[in-house]
Amino acid sequence: MKSKLSALKFVRNNKKQVWVMIIALSLTFMAMYIINFLFLTTRESFKIICIEQPKKVAYVDLCMDTLEVDRALCQSDEELNNKMAEARADVINRLKGHEGISDVIYTQCLFARYTGVVGGLGYDFPLMDTDQIPAYLEHMDAKLIEGRMPEKSGEILVDKRVLKNNNMVIGGYFNESAYGQVFKVVGVIESDYLVCVGTPQGYTNSGWYMVILCDEKNSNMTDVLNDIGIYPTEYDTIFDAADWGNMYKEVVTEELDGALLAILIVVMIFLTISILVAYVSFMRNRVNEYCLYTSIGFGRKDIYGMMLREIGIIFGSSIFIGAVISIVIMLFMGHFVLDNLGLVYQYFYPEHLLRIIASFMVIVGFLQIPIIVTINNIKTIDLIEE
Repeated sequence: MKSKLSALKFVRNNKKQVWVMIIALSLTFMAMYIINFLFLTTRESFKIICIEQPKKVAYVDLCMDTLEVDRALCQSDEELNNKMAEARADVINRLKGHEGISDVIYTQCLFARYTGVVGGLGYDFPLMDTDQIPAYLEHMDAKLIEGRMPEKSGEILVDKRVLKNNNMVIGGYFNESAYGQVFKVVGVIESDYLVCVGTPQGYTNSGWYMVILCDEKNSNMTDVLNDIGIYPTEYDTIFDAADWGNMYKEVVTEELDGALLAILIVVMIFLTISILVAYVSFMRNRVNEYCLYTSIGFGRKDIYGMMLREIGIIFGSSIFIGAVISIVIMLFMGHFVLDNLGLVYQYFYPEHLLRIIASFMVIVGFLQIPIIVTINNIKTIDLIEE
């Protein structure tokens, strides 16, 4: 019984060529996964703002028509404002009586910035009276870990990740490029929702909203408002779980996945061409070897199996080495870079790992073309010199 052709023999006898290919494939695997890791760090970070935070708090500003206030019936701006305030107070009282709504506060808000590896997002947070802040922190599962609570106007508590992300410090000014030296950071919050909150300072703000403290089941404000007989239109402003969820899907997830797919396709095209050229060169240098195998009794099927095992060793080693390198780089970047930027990340993305492995398998598939052509052209030893 003849023994199986050894794939390791070629690896041992062609260490330089094999290792060049393994290193190239390993570095390609590493680069592709690290790019995924960085892009998806943005997705994981923005997920808090778009998906998690809106489960706890929503922002609503209703127009005159929705509040059923007729400007034509008002004799002055003061009367108009009073009627708007009365109508808004009625809506707030009805909202407070709705299941899943713990409180509603009509107040000024500020705009917080949060920058990912790719792009950035902004979101509003409330400016409240000092006696309202503890209840808000409790609702948002947030706690003060450094500094103090706001005691006077224009003082802000900032989530620790937002603080790092914006390179702010206690005693410094919040979002100084937008608001100037108006709001001072006095404390740091730890939370799962990138919580910021503060006290108003005059009328410097990003708008007035009904800040609605809700639970996840009642986080779609259009449905909640419909339940109490209010029917929002396109002229109303609503930032809730539905609005943020749609934005996350359409802008964050789909655009990032599209960019990653485009990068993957471009890399795979160049990699496939390079590997095909290199492997065809390997096979040309081994024509006599293949002819010798057929002359001593091995069939084309045996040679094909050997060649597949060789490819398996090369690609398998490349994926393993590339994974090890990726883990080391991700651990380094996570601890020394991403943590200091206040970003949220994870190391293991199975769907994208499988996508990269599948791409490598596509290359293996393309390699079958020159392999089959070479096998079909194998001659026996007596024809080697021809």
